[in-house]
Amino acid sequence: MSAVFGRAMRAQFSLREDGSFLNHGSYGACPRVVAGEQARLRTEMESHPDAFMARMYPDRDIREPRRVAQQLAGITGTTGDRIALVENATTGVQAVLNSLPFGPGDHILITDHQYNAVRLGVEARCRDAGATPVVVRIPLPTTADEIVERVLAAAADRVRLVVLDHITSPSALVLPVERLIPELRRRGIPVLLDGAHAIGQLPLQLDTLGADWYVSNMHKWAYAPRGSAMLYASPAATPLTRPVLTSHYIGMGFPHSFDYVGTRDYTAWLAVPRALQFLSELDTSRLWAHEAHLVDTATTALLAAGAQVIAPASMSAAMRAFLLPQRRPAIDADAAQVIRTLWEQERIQIRCARIGGKLLLRVCAQAYVEADEMQALGAALARHGWPERQ
Repeated sequence: MSAVFGRAMRAQFSLREDGSFLNHGSYGACPRVVAGEQARLRTEMESHPDAFMARMYPDRDIREPRRVAQQLAGITGTTGDRIALVENATTGVQAVLNSLPFGPGDHILITDHQYNAVRLGVEARCRDAGATPVVVRIPLPTTADEIVERVLAAAADRVRLVVLDHITSPSALVLPVERLIPELRRRGIPVLLDGAHAIGQLPLQLDTLGADWYVSNMHKWAYAPRGSAMLYASPAATPLTRPVLTSHYIGMGFPHSFDYVGTRDYTAWLAVPRALQFLSELDTSRLWAHEAHLVDTATTALLAAGAQVIAPASMSAAMRAFLLPQRRPAIDADAAQVIRTLWEQERIQIRCARIGGKLLLRVCAQAYVEADEMQALGAALARHGWPERQ
């Protein structure tokens, strides 16, 4: 495939022709060829369910999840025996939280930019164990130096785990994890990185990065079907790590105990190699250059409309978030109104969220997005002027 980005790339996807889809980071968009591969696998599964499922068992000669893990290892800088397949990044986070022996007096450190499901999972685990969640506040605007200072200041003796985003979800910040991980490890604090947005946006070398655990989704920036994600465990963390559900192969340990956990649809996992092939065919260096140009275009357009950047450009990849101008503290209904109005009146699909009293508009660049769509977003924002006219 000779990749021609922008409007010409839309033919590779099933997206509606009458919309601008600038929210790839939430749910992804599966290319037609990858969706076709999953459909083929489903037909194969239904034609002989017993034979198909037997290929998932971790104690057989043919073990399809291990083949997928090996391919993922090739693009993430590790080996296949350090990767387990899971349905989504949240499931991977839950597996780690449930695997560790927290107790009264222990602390789990997160930030206030954490993905909501992860925050809820940390809070639930703390309630069950009698532990305490510690939330590091990251102000907006911010810098990498400020984030490092705040996280390390909160990483006190009772912290038993630090959970950090590699790329935050609502604010699209690439956190300075390369600076944080060595210092946290020096203090003896394990680190779990939520890289839900990372594969396909950033180059990864997981063994070098040094986190104890790393989770990432395949369905976002790696073009795989929804329901495909990975959990990495370092050699030291491997013996501790078990799946959320106890099933037939729990005794085989990580990663094999994750491969077959009951009867489920494994076709999303098995379609990952075709998705990685699609990503490779795009040529990531060219794709990332296209996405960087789109983010630059969006930045110019949104600043002209009165929005404000929240961090230096070096802290963004294929997503960037902006503070919207406002006269009062934002409420959740404001974010919902922005999303609804932009789609219903402008046919622009976007992500808007509230952090504290501030309203964040997150822009996602993608292979199928054209620069004029980013300019149209800025023009729409200038016309509607949320929320200072409310």
